[in-house]
Amino acid sequence: MRELQNQLKALGNRYAVEMLEILNPHMGEIIPSLGWDGIIDGILQLQGIEKPADRNGERRTQEEARYQKFRRKFVSGGTLYETMNKLINVGFVSAEGARGRKNRQFRITYAGRLALSAITGMRGPIIPNTEVREAAQVLLRHKNFTTLLPAQKKFLDEIGVVDRNLIIQMPPGSGKTFLAMITILIRLQRGIRCLYFSPYTSLNSQVIEEYEKLFQSLGYTVARHDGRHRSTSEKLERADLVVSIIESVLTAAMGNEKWMQKIDLIVIDEFAEMDSQIIEFDAQSIGTDRSTKLDVLVTHLKQKAQLIALSSRFGETEEASDWLEADVFRPSVRLTPDEYIVTMGDVGVEIGSADGTHCARFKSQDMVGCVLEHMGDYQEKAVLVVAGSRLGAEFMAQELIKSHPRHVGEETISTIIGQEGELPVTMRLKDCLTKGVAFHHSGLDPEVRERLERSIKEGAVKTVVSTTGITSGMSFPFDSVIILIGFGLFFFISRSKYLQIAGRIGEYYLARKGGSVYLVFESPTRQFPDAEKLEEMLLHKPLSPLTPGQIYPSLAASIVMKNAATRREFSMAKAKNEFMRFVTGTFRGSVDERYSEDMEGLFTELFLWLVKAGLMESREKEFKLTREGRAVIAAGLDPINYVTLRKDLYAVDRGTNDIQIIDLLLRFSVPQAVRPRALIPEDIEIRLAGFEPPSERYHSFKQKRDEFKKLVLGGWVDEQDISTIIGHALNETKQTTKGGTPPVGSDFGEGDVQMLVGICSDIALSMSSFYEKIKRRDAAKRLKIMSVQLLHGVRNDLASTDLFDLVLLAEDGFPERMLTRSEIRTLYDRGYRSISDVVRKDIDREKSGFARDRFAANCGFENTFAKRVYRAAMDHVKAQLS
Repeated sequence: MRELQNQLKALGNRYAVEMLEILNPHMGEIIPSLGWDGIIDGILQLQGIEKPADRNGERRTQEEARYQKFRRKFVSGGTLYETMNKLINVGFVSAEGARGRKNRQFRITYAGRLALSAITGMRGPIIPNTEVREAAQVLLRHKNFTTLLPAQKKFLDEIGVVDRNLIIQMPPGSGKTFLAMITILIRLQRGIRCLYFSPYTSLNSQVIEEYEKLFQSLGYTVARHDGRHRSTSEKLERADLVVSIIESVLTAAMGNEKWMQKIDLIVIDEFAEMDSQIIEFDAQSIGTDRSTKLDVLVTHLKQKAQLIALSSRFGETEEASDWLEADVFRPSVRLTPDEYIVTMGDVGVEIGSADGTHCARFKSQDMVGCVLEHMGDYQEKAVLVVAGSRLGAEFMAQELIKSHPRHVGEETISTIIGQEGELPVTMRLKDCLTKGVAFHHSGLDPEVRERLERSIKEGAVKTVVSTTGITSGMSFPFDSVIILIGFGLFFFISRSKYLQIAGRIGEYYLARKGGSVYLVFESPTRQFPDAEKLEEMLLHKPLSPLTPGQIYPSLAASIVMKNAATRREFSMAKAKNEFMRFVTGTFRGSVDERYSEDMEGLFTELFLWLVKAGLMESREKEFKLTREGRAVIAAGLDPINYVTLRKDLYAVDRGTNDIQIIDLLLRFSVPQAVRPRALIPEDIEIRLAGFEPPSERYHSFKQKRDEFKKLVLGGWVDEQDISTIIGHALNETKQTTKGGTPPVGSDFGEGDVQMLVGICSDIALSMSSFYEKIKRRDAAKRLKIMSVQLLHGVRNDLASTDLFDLVLLAEDGFPERMLTRSEIRTLYDRGYRSISDVVRKDIDREKSGFARDRFAANCGFENTFAKRVYRAAMDHVKAQLS
């Protein structure tokens, strides 16, 4: 034991492992003997400092002088000699020649080679330092990883410095984001501002959780700006790294927001979202295709900054790389799980391997149960079941807790549920978790969803039933993925989408443990009429190329007005040329020959409509944006929505009440498009897109859904709890429907409340910005207050307090968190209207004792919690003063 301790101590000395690496022979070579000169040259080489070529006695160059300066640093100290003596003493190195002599030689021993082999097996071999490798080592240390994944190592070996646009095509769980963060760190070190954006707030949360503290510890500021976290313009302008979402970045780009102007590196995650997922286009789908937004956004950004696109595989990669003028990194080695098709045979369930080498038959009719039996050792394995809908996911979870219960620790359940235990969907999740099964969908509260995902990644929850929301971006340690294909499947599955879902196992886990994917054909769908079609399309068909959707009229209007905002005056022909140049520059424009023709007709009608609507005006043969038009585009408002709602927008003043503003907000397209969805675009947009208007029946259907949303938003800003809000909205909109159709909002959850209020809060803020630009300051102030009300779910008296900024730091087993709105209401009603009040209100020199004790007695909280709030307020005030 003592010998092992001495060996470990020796290896812990500075440069010990480097010395062994230098003395270790390459495969097939004899063991070398090296003197001090060779060892010092070797260490410098590992640090990326190459020895200049010998110039046979000529005058010493500046490069040689620099090299000798580095050598002297090693020779002058005693570190190298002390470390070498310790390696010799423990038997890892043998020495030839007298100690202290310059010509002494050293050789690695067999024991030294074994020790080095063990170390490199854990952390990988020491390799010459470069800027890229140094950044990689910083990230590895931060994430507590010992070595790179194979594809990551290949990237460092083959790509190194990223100086052009780049597409990184790697499977889920193989470390794409890590590689992007290497480049981001290098750029930050050079003083270059960076932007990372994705389609999903869950991916943003993962990036923030894994990298924010590292970047902050290195002195770089990080700002998150998406549907769940809003940053001020000032914070965004100061940030070294902005983490955002497609829609937020597109709004900023269309409005020429200042924070976007000095960003030189942009990372686009989930680039495959450029592929449209809409099967049938109709009036109700206008403006909902994310692929169109991403195409327009990337077209704009590729003219401004260097781009790195992260993606799983898709077809015809060369089309995308040519369009982006990008290099492609796509490792040739790809691990694949075992794939099975599950069908119902004459007797029972049949499970056949995709390669035809295996077939298992069961007499049972329980398809998922047979799959779990086929997996083997269910209690030890982790499994993801992917269902087509929320109701389907929860129903399957309920079935599994009856047929296949398992254990989840009470501490894990408590951590996942947190303070949200009284919310309706969270309560149902808790019931399932007590039997060892979780369900996951976007109806869950975002915080609960994040904590659940963290528990799944840690292996604390091993059976999960989910909609495809969990399959977006992140990978988990699942042994098997079961995809249910049948009546409840309401989304389109392409081969690339299937690979994304199957990829939730993650390549890292797949390499270590293996994995399997089961396609369970429960019943025919419009896309898959039979199992043979399912197998052909998802397992054997070549990957389809990316095909974004067409630019829709309101987005086209924003592009035309954005171009116009950069000019004082312009002709219609010039505006058309600029628009058409942008259209042909999109990815859709580069792969669809008819696209330009379609967009040319759209431009002419749209341009004349913008003039007629008063957003542009003519001056002889020239045109210009009106003051009103400039305010609309700068505020990030949808131009077509604005024109339709203009009369009501101008009626808003300081006395406009909450319900009147909510009515106005729900007439914008984006809130209509979220659950419970009932989108009817404006008449001009339907006509320009060439669709038939929705039926009267759909209008009636929409009326109920709008009423449901109005009740939810009204309850939210009245500080009602979410259970009460949803229950009241369901009761008020309850209706009898034909064919057993569920009532409005039957699958509406707390996560949907957060989505709806976040969108409406953003629109209210854009309206406030618009009013500010046209000098209607009372209306601007009222909408800014309403934006805060919606963001936090409070009445207007709380909208001006900074108590929402107070952070309770983690202590004594309590996690870091913000104050809840009910806690803020308690403080506010007891006279503590700000963070400063918490610290100063109870200061009284004439009274004995401490101010913190008087605060604890007066604030309405239990004593321990009150002291925690007081400490947080003191820290905040001190930070502000410093």
